[in-house]
Amino acid sequence: DALRQRLRDAAGLGEGSDGAFSARARHVDALARADALLAQAAAQLHHGAGELAAEELRRAQDALGEITGTVDADALLGRIFGDFCIGK
Repeated sequence: DALRQRLRDAAGLGEGSDGAFSARARHVDALARADALLAQAAAQLHHGAGELAAEELRRAQDALGEITGTVDADALLGRIFGDFCIGK
């Protein structure tokens, strides 16, 4: 709940806002997926399934990364190995 509130605050949807903002449809979709994944992670933690919760958190991070343009480690390594001839 605290994380959700911080995300709402960061998006300008905290207390006192009228809830109106401009967003691309894909951003709204990514936020909805992240919200659902965070809820699933919380449920997994409640049931003591930390590894499953960690996977849901990673997937939520990926969804948010679609908005922020964050590149994950696998994508970065793929770019490095794809652009450079290493080991020759």
